Amino acid sequence: DTIAQHGREPADTRVLDVGCGTGVILKRLLDLGYRVDGVIPAAYLKKQVDQRIAELDVSWQPTIHECNLEDFPQADLNNQYDIVLFSESYQYIPMHASFPLMKYLLKSDGKAIVCDFFKTEHDGDGGPGDKSFGGGHALDQFYRDIEKYGYTILRDDDITKRISPTIAMVDQILMQRIFPTLQTVSAYLAERHPFGFGLFKRLFRKKMAKLKYKYFSGHRSQAVFERYKSYHHVVLGLK
Repeated sequence: DTIAQHGREPADTRVLDVGCGTGVILKRLLDLGYRVDGVIPAAYLKKQVDQRIAELDVSWQPTIHECNLEDFPQADLNNQYDIVLFSESYQYIPMHASFPLMKYLLKSDGKAIVCDFFKTEHDGDGGPGDKSFGGGHALDQFYRDIEKYGYTILRDDDITKRISPTIAMVDQILMQRIFPTLQTVSAYLAERHPFGFGLFKRLFRKKMAKLKYKYFSGHRSQAVFERYKSYHHVVLGLK
């Protein structure tokens, strides 16, 4: 919807889908008539994107760049894009690299769209569930960098409470289905293969403890997510 509100017809709007995953959004935009290119650093994902778009009958043939955004081939694409889109990919890109590069790639009236979660001011406070959800840039630093690099906020929707119910559903599946299953498997292995299973537990005890805390401690809840993460849909323009 935000892309559609850009003010140009799809055929006149060029979009760069950063971290395009397996190409689901990219394909949807192509189907709607947008001129879309993609960036994805993993070869196996690029292969899936290539397979997905090979089946399309569209006028625009997208270029899928297999690289990190920081290594994007800038020289030929200066001020070529109307939209630079980050759909849950912004958290993986250093902010100090993203802001200058977006400014280079966007047309003078172009927009950057970021839909992702960020760390709140509570991150690192040591409370119950702290660090059970990884990832995300610090939200306050994001706002400072927006000003620092010469952008203006055209739209900023905090959609945390619209996203967090899915966290509750996942937590329920983890605690009520997956965790009991793992306990049953562990008990079976401990009984049938005590030496090998005991050795495995000793070798990977730190990693297992970390995974247990993150996924099976009961801290990966809706309330914890809302305390430590803030999910935003942000549209940025150039000053």
